[in-house]
Amino acid sequence: MEISEYKDLYASEAADILQALESGTMELEAGSGAPAIDELFRHAHNLKGMSGAMGYDSIVEASHSIENVLDRCRTGKLTILGKEADALLKVVDFLREMISGVIEDGESEKTRRLLGEIISIIKINFEGPIVKEVTGEDVKRLDNSQPKGIEPRVVDEVGRIDEKAEGLKEKDEKQRAEKAKVENNYYTKISSTRVEIERLDNLMDLVGELIISRIRLGNLAEKLVSKPVTEELIVSGRLISGIQKEIVEARLVPAGNIFQRFKRLVRDVSKELNKEAQLKIIGADIGLDRTILEAMIDPLVHLIRNALDHGIESPAERKAAGKDEFGTISLCCRRERNFVIIEVNDDGKGVDFAEIAKRNANTETKEGTVPELSNEELSYLLTSPGFSTKKTAGKYSGRGVGMNVAKKVVESLGGALSIESRVGKGTSVRMRLPITLSIIKALLFQVAGEVHALPIEYIKETTRIEKNSFKTIGGAKVFLTRQGTVPVVESWELLDPDNESLDSRYVKIIVLETERGMGGVIVNKIIGQQDVVIKGLPGIIKGMEGISGATVLGSGKVAFIWDPRYLLRERQDYEFDQQTVISEN
Repeated sequence: MEISEYKDLYASEAADILQALESGTMELEAGSGAPAIDELFRHAHNLKGMSGAMGYDSIVEASHSIENVLDRCRTGKLTILGKEADALLKVVDFLREMISGVIEDGESEKTRRLLGEIISIIKINFEGPIVKEVTGEDVKRLDNSQPKGIEPRVVDEVGRIDEKAEGLKEKDEKQRAEKAKVENNYYTKISSTRVEIERLDNLMDLVGELIISRIRLGNLAEKLVSKPVTEELIVSGRLISGIQKEIVEARLVPAGNIFQRFKRLVRDVSKELNKEAQLKIIGADIGLDRTILEAMIDPLVHLIRNALDHGIESPAERKAAGKDEFGTISLCCRRERNFVIIEVNDDGKGVDFAEIAKRNANTETKEGTVPELSNEELSYLLTSPGFSTKKTAGKYSGRGVGMNVAKKVVESLGGALSIESRVGKGTSVRMRLPITLSIIKALLFQVAGEVHALPIEYIKETTRIEKNSFKTIGGAKVFLTRQGTVPVVESWELLDPDNESLDSRYVKIIVLETERGMGGVIVNKIIGQQDVVIKGLPGIIKGMEGISGATVLGSGKVAFIWDPRYLLRERQDYEFDQQTVISEN
């Protein structure tokens, strides 16, 4: 775990705890009873736990000292009145300065000095005076009661610090007052706040309606042919886009919020399978839409269990193969353009291609040879319902369900799943997901008089070619580009086979690129790029292949958002190489 990734979160949580400690102390001073003490103790304990996780040992020690004071209050041995409240508030001030210091510079001499101040205040005000003169026995006692690196402070009978004995130089009162003014809590600026997820969702819905309204106003401006109105709409469009971007970013949740919980899963499952494995998290600070992140929990559980059961070998097997006895599963997250990539990698034995050949009747191999499968073929087979490489089903895998579930969830989110594996090296499952599900950029086009949309992320280019330049392979139309042979599908075939509008010399083509390659869609008219708000599909067509969503146009009509992978699925199953084109044409 990279501690630096969680500093902002730690700082925010610590600020809330410090505020609660201050308020609670003043409540105790005003005469509040046991509930206030319990609440203060809980906050001090939480700060200690957080700081321990971050490796801030000095904060742990300071928090523990506060716990001891509050524990004495719990048992009735101590009462917080005016003098004690002043001392405890002073401790909180020093603690705030310590936290600021460790976040900026880590553990330092300044942090240790502040810890010494806190321990001295607590000993003087809550445990009585220490000693007037330090003897060998006293030094030993003090050394055992204070953290290493903190020099015991010497106080006189009335609890005043002996500056000469310590050899420390204090700043003058004016400087200390100015410093306190800057560092005191009531001068601290608010750097963050908590917002309910429901409120962010409502804001996102309102931004969506703003975008639809902007599109409608744009259509009206075109009809009015008013330059001032058009210019003002351009300005308001930029403002709405800025609001949209900020709301989208605010809704994003760090992937680590979900990823961290899988460490326990890896620990428990590996122990049950008598294996040694650890989970490595990369990119925990990458933000994903909350809806997407929550939907990915179930697929990730399946994939991690598969990695442990199918991939990671036993310690003896790994040692025999020259590997570390501890297997590693990596859960990685990163951004690529407008997508987020989540990968589950393991350094296990990889996929047994020979076993796949035995279980797949369509895989033809010569006797004694290991079949060669492309990543696409491997992904297709392993995610097929009911397909498994295990002969018998176990508790965590073997039923041919997990991979299929993962694929369906990823595709339902508008993403794609692919698998790569190397024998003896491990397996990698890669999932490409959209950053958000609410608003996307799309290309609008017209087919049979109706407007439809395609996600812009899949569009490589738009072009037009002469009708007679098409070639045919296996009954499918293709055209040649510098990148290779591109299969095409006529969009009206999917909607109205009798509506073929190719009277002109040229046809318009939207060239798409998916994880399986390129393909083209012939359309009647290309309208242009536009932000669209994704709306839920009605029950009658929900889940229909080829349609991934719908949006409301400026005219008020509904346009369907097409799924490029479905459009080109049959065309991309065929190998359209240059030699085949020449031989068949």
